Amino acid sequence: MTGVVVDAAPAWGVWTLLALAAVVAVADWDLSTKPTTWLRWMSKGTVPALLVVAVSLYSVSGNKPSWAAVAATGALALCLLGDLLLLDDKRFVSGGVAFAAAHVLFIGALLLDAYGEGWPAGVGVFVALAIVALGSVTWARRVITATSEPGMKVMTGAYLALLSLVIIAAGIDSAAPGGWLALAGAVSFYVSDLLLTSRRARALDPVVAGDGPWVMVTYHLALFCLAGWALMA
Repeated sequence: MTGVVVDAAPAWGVWTLLALAAVVAVADWDLSTKPTTWLRWMSKGTVPALLVVAVSLYSVSGNKPSWAAVAATGALALCLLGDLLLLDDKRFVSGGVAFAAAHVLFIGALLLDAYGEGWPAGVGVFVALAIVALGSVTWARRVITATSEPGMKVMTGAYLALLSLVIIAAGIDSAAPGGWLALAGAVSFYVSDLLLTSRRARALDPVVAGDGPWVMVTYHLALFCLAGWALMA
């Protein structure tokens, strides 16, 4: 990351896209409490789509986008795919795979950025390790235990382990420009998915359980933080 704002970047366009994404996100929080309609499909997909365009627009304006920004943009695009797949409960596993692929790209992007910055030392990595350790022995363990199906239990554990790696990668990159935004985004992703998994484990009908507003609030916070970090790439 250079952390330098490129003069040629259409800042007004980027800020407009981010503002639109924020407005749609708020609407989506309300729609997440209601039965899924075409409006929910539009609102849920529009937020990551606008963030993808915003990061892409800003990155290409610098003539030579960093590989970290490219990877982060790809990760946000996979989040868009995962969002749409998860709206159909029959495609829950496919949606999870899309998000898992997104997390792999986020890990790669964060490590690429840390490498480009010369592996800057910072307290963030210790904060990340502490969060992962605390989350693993408390909330995450309870969520995995509450999952009834053995296969889903394994998948949930593997997915949360992958999210833990995202947090650690963000901690490694935390001393770079925007690194703390990435760490906040990774932790928010972790919380959002724990909330979602908890809701599904408690619900008799996972379709009725839906996302829920707090799942979406923390998820959108994650997307905005990670997009903000990518804008500095």
